[in-house]
Amino acid sequence: MTASKIPAGPAAEVVSWLDREALGLARARIAAKLGRPDPFDLRERLAREGGHYPGRDGVPLTADLADAILLEAAREADPALLAGLFAGRPPGPRARAVDVSLPVLRFPRERPPPTTRVRREESWSSRDMGDEPVATVRCAVAVPGGVALGSDYGLTLWREGRFERFPWPRGARREARRVEAMCVHQGDLLVATSQSLVRWDFRGDPTVRKHGADSEEGWDELRCLLSTGRQLLLGWRTRLEGGDGPAECFALCEAAGVVYAGTGDGVLHVVNGGPLRRLSPIKHAPVRHLAFADGVLHAAAGGQHHRFDGCSWTTAPPEPTAFAVDRWQRLWLLAEGRLYAATREGTVPVPVELDRPWCLAAAGESLWIGGRERVWRVEVG
Repeated sequence: MTASKIPAGPAAEVVSWLDREALGLARARIAAKLGRPDPFDLRERLAREGGHYPGRDGVPLTADLADAILLEAAREADPALLAGLFAGRPPGPRARAVDVSLPVLRFPRERPPPTTRVRREESWSSRDMGDEPVATVRCAVAVPGGVALGSDYGLTLWREGRFERFPWPRGARREARRVEAMCVHQGDLLVATSQSLVRWDFRGDPTVRKHGADSEEGWDELRCLLSTGRQLLLGWRTRLEGGDGPAECFALCEAAGVVYAGTGDGVLHVVNGGPLRRLSPIKHAPVRHLAFADGVLHAAAGGQHHRFDGCSWTTAPPEPTAFAVDRWQRLWLLAEGRLYAATREGTVPVPVELDRPWCLAAAGESLWIGGRERVWRVEVG
């Protein structure tokens, strides 16, 4: 689609034509097409300086219409069109690239989250939880009234101030209870184990769907789950179910209406959009964790903590081993055996004593940290 096909008219019509997911995907696709996610300042510059729609006399090139052009250019992956727009003339074969910066691509950001502080911490052994004494709590997710804690031996719920066993179906063997991933989707808890996908509505008996054969003459593995509220995505070892994405997913995350997927070979993908950026130069070093908080997409890969604000990247060691986002949009992370709080200035260590922590989840005003033979609860304000 060329610029002449962009719908003209009052700004309200253009705004209704856009939607949040499409514009977010446009940002990601432009970043991927140009090979480097540098910012574009088209919307801000036009709003400040004014202008006219290229090739259309008398049609103001407003900031909202600029977004519409941005979206269509991204859909067609047409950098020449973008270059023409930034040069201030109609697109064509002689359009030349110009130096631009694009704050319009930055993810929406509200006021800074509140300052972090620890009010109280407590911990329990896996035996106290009712799990096997040698269990490692390796997966956690917030559920109504508490948190679900998955281990290599089973699943325990903390609800209304006490631990309770998950109601596994009768006959479920211990080796079939190893929890790999969890999420809550449309009011149901979904638990991916080493052999099946278990669904529970928190009332009746859970249902079980066993994993089928994969495309490599073996049994498939369900490595990650993501609920966007409307859509459920399942990252298998050899395919992505629920969207067009990479064959091997290790992590999924939604950011400003766009779903990102991290692969086993260290590449960040846009689901339904294609590859965006290689995060790890090391072969077989996956993107293990993704999170979106306070207008920044965070990724753990290749020994680094990668941050993407929608238009530019920053990278620094160490590589996080877990992320969690709390109700105030604060990011918490585990790295090198310690708990950190992420701020707009950097990461700050949290004075909590941990021993071999593995996973992290935020539930209400608490952080839950799972580890080898122990789980910690940290109340934060």
